[in-house]
Amino acid sequence: MHPILTSIFETRKFTTKTGEVVEVNSETSKKQCEFLQQIIRDNKFKSSIEIGLAFGMSALAITEEVVKNGGKHLTIDKFENNGWHGYGLDLLEQANLRDQVEFHEEFCYITLPQLLAQNRKFDFAYIDSTKQFDWLLVDFFYLDKLLEINGVIVFDDAAFPGIRKLLRFISQFPNYEIYRHYPSNKPEADSSKIKLFKKLFSNANNILKEELIHSDYELGVNTYCLAIRKIAEDTRNWDWHVNF
Repeated sequence: MHPILTSIFETRKFTTKTGEVVEVNSETSKKQCEFLQQIIRDNKFKSSIEIGLAFGMSALAITEEVVKNGGKHLTIDKFENNGWHGYGLDLLEQANLRDQVEFHEEFCYITLPQLLAQNRKFDFAYIDSTKQFDWLLVDFFYLDKLLEINGVIVFDDAAFPGIRKLLRFISQFPNYEIYRHYPSNKPEADSSKIKLFKKLFSNANNILKEELIHSDYELGVNTYCLAIRKIAEDTRNWDWHVNF
């Protein structure tokens, strides 16, 4: 891992080019950065895209790894300069990786369609931005069309209700599979009681909420950071639907 990242994880702060000392308070953890890098390393990915830059720690980790494979990174963040004071870009520059990062200071719903119109393709995507279901559904819609077959999309903050709900839906897509978790996918504490209830009552599925009929654990999404792999193009019928 890059020495700058190692130092930040140890001190929880870094100094900008202008001498400002920045204390990090909302960042991708060291273990999670290692998780992202391992996926890139194992698959030799070299064309990555990230939604959300902020302090730039995950961007640095991703860029460091794709560059080893001869690739480049692209990141999108409307609020990088007017909300995060350009800290992420500063960090990338200090790590001598700024030239390997294509930065778009715009909303993702504007940039992603533009990338699609340009016939751009990526093999790795990391989403760490808003936690709103509708925004992230739009992000996934476009990322799916931008992603190569066998490419991987990683969702951060999968425990947030909006993201968890979205992952329950996507995890059932026929052209995607659960690839990796960080940390592990854990069974819910009351899962045995629910199984007993479903066994005792034949109409249980008509009574229980969908989350109890098919638990997060059973769908493979009960984790904090989830990686899904695109295994084929989308061939669903026009009326395809699953409960989620």
